[in-house]
Amino acid sequence: MRLEEKIYDLIKETVEDLGYKIVKIEIGGKKKKEVVIYIDNEIQRIGINDCVRVSRAIDPLLENSDLIKESWTLIVSSPKRK
Repeated sequence: MRLEEKIYDLIKETVEDLGYKIVKIEIGGKKKKEVVIYIDNEIQRIGINDCVRVSRAIDPLLENSDLIKESWTLIVSSPKRK
């Protein structure tokens, strides 16, 4: 199972309990790994407060899971609009 799938399984319920859905998870970065979680909802566009809310809820889950062995940064964002 890919790391993105493991992260999805770990945070899905928490994100949905907050009223959001996970659109995509990306893992990148060179020196320090970046874990980017894109969220959305059915009601309104995602704002900074939504991202902060989700970030604060899932950061402890990721920290305590030990899924990511090296140093990493969590980024929660709205989906890229076309």
